[in-house]
Amino acid sequence: MKRNTIYLFAALLIMLSASSCKKDNAGSGLKAVFSYVADGYKVNFTNFSTGATEYSWDFGDGTGVGSTSKTPQHIFTKKGDFLVSLTAKNGAETSVFKDTVSIIGPNIKIDGDYSDWQYVPYTYQNDAAYVSSVRSVKAFASADAIYINLEGDANMKMEIIDIYMDADNNPATGFNTWYYPLHSGADFLLEGSPVGGWGDVFVHSGPQTAFSWTPVAAFADAMKFSALSTVGGKNVIEFSIKRSVLGTTRNFIHFGLVESNSGWAEVGQISEAKTATSKFIVVPL
Repeated sequence: MKRNTIYLFAALLIMLSASSCKKDNAGSGLKAVFSYVADGYKVNFTNFSTGATEYSWDFGDGTGVGSTSKTPQHIFTKKGDFLVSLTAKNGAETSVFKDTVSIIGPNIKIDGDYSDWQYVPYTYQNDAAYVSSVRSVKAFASADAIYINLEGDANMKMEIIDIYMDADNNPATGFNTWYYPLHSGADFLLEGSPVGGWGDVFVHSGPQTAFSWTPVAAFADAMKFSALSTVGGKNVIEFSIKRSVLGTTRNFIHFGLVESNSGWAEVGQISEAKTATSKFIVVPL
């Protein structure tokens, strides 16, 4: 019995010694932790790690762009939830902290101030050789609106526009416009004058070959336009479209835009139109 007691006491000493060793290793004070503040696509990270001499960040957005800065800033290019990982290092020791960063996108206001589009990537740019008044477009979808920013040359005057829009993400429904034979299926046509203050939203009916439209809303009720401006040598305009007028949307909307002058002569299109491979621009919802 005495011998068993000695063995138990010895085993207890070994366990205490092992426990003490673990505590000493953890006692280096190395711990990774961070917080973040998101402003649109731009995220500033605050590093609260302790005991670290090196840092490695993985922003989880698939771009392969990381950082070794202590307090980095990262620009995401789309909305969503991203698992961000911070690895703090001190010699051979490491500590890892992960947190989900939620990006809801920019807070865009249709007011002629284009700074809120700064970190929104181009959704589509016409080829440099393609002749068109409209040169590029940025688009973003919030829960209640589609926001569009157009850039063009001096001929982009926004006197008349026609926007063909596939709102249900199904090219087998809606009008098959000859402008975009590879993918169209326009459920809606938005036609009018942003600078003239008139226009309507039309819904398609009938077979896909029929140019048959019924007005469902005026521009004044469904859309909001900024004034046409010149910024950095480009003509620019921004506008929004209420999602409520577009019926049931599913995952993506697709659209193509045709610009005409006041005499209804075409001056441009975006995306590039009238070729066998022409198709609508895609905007994730």
